[in-house]
Amino acid sequence: MSSTRSTPVLTHGLLMIMAMAAVLSIGACKSSENKTHPESGVAQARAPKAANEASPALAAEPSPSDSGDTPRDPNEKDATPPTAAAQATETPSSSPTTAGVMREVFPGVRVDVAKNLVEFDGMVPIDVHNPKSPRVYLEAIACIFDSKEHESFVVTRAKPSHVHAALLMIGLEPGAPGSWKFDEQSRAMTVPPHGSPVRVSLVFSPASPEAEEIDPADLVINARTKERASSRAGAGFVFAGSRIVEWQGQSYYDADGTGTLIGLATFGSETIAWREVFSPEAAIAEPVWIADNERVPATGTPVTVRLRPAGHE
Repeated sequence: MSSTRSTPVLTHGLLMIMAMAAVLSIGACKSSENKTHPESGVAQARAPKAANEASPALAAEPSPSDSGDTPRDPNEKDATPPTAAAQATETPSSSPTTAGVMREVFPGVRVDVAKNLVEFDGMVPIDVHNPKSPRVYLEAIACIFDSKEHESFVVTRAKPSHVHAALLMIGLEPGAPGSWKFDEQSRAMTVPPHGSPVRVSLVFSPASPEAEEIDPADLVINARTKERASSRAGAGFVFAGSRIVEWQGQSYYDADGTGTLIGLATFGSETIAWREVFSPEAAIAEPVWIADNERVPATGTPVTVRLRPAGHE
């Protein structure tokens, strides 16, 4: 690492501060709107000062598990994500299924605190309609660029650590990703992920009047039995919260480097984890989960990912 700049140590505490600062900025915006636009009710974009001060840690250099390059969207001329000091803005809901106004509290991450809703956008990176490779094995639901695009439903430029902070804003509590441990006979035992339950929904082509929310587990099927992941006992996702890793005296949010924002396989670094633990290594567990060719749209299709507390409508 060649940079000599000084950056704050990234911890779960700092993520909480970011979330609190963003919530306070929303309250400040609403207060200002009520005072300056009592008749019109038009919301004005305001920059969250406190969040701006806390955010540079998340713009730190790549973690040791990163590919070394800033994730980039090949379809954009300048895909460099805006800085974490970007202003909070208000945008209409991305599809007809949710009414109201969303605020962009971090670059590419929108929150409606009143509705307990977090959103971010991406696109479909896999090609399930190629006759030469009809089976697309899956290990993630959503990832960042230059990570797991070949095995994920969604690729996004939203930072996992920013999504983490947004989930804190709607009251979810992080736990830990799944893992393995050995018993006294040196037998491997799985340790399930834990954290607040999360309802994950995908909205393909969100601008379309026919757009609808889809449970991504409904799009994952067993290649041998045709069983859908959503039908398995205990199916669902939890706010695992990734983990903080240390490297060369600095702390990093691991999912920002590994790219696993919403996992299916158990990598141990995912922000949101599938409840069932299984290894992404083919030598340990035979891959069986594939994308449903009939329901997953074409490569490049825009997607909005929505996150809510499980059971919240």
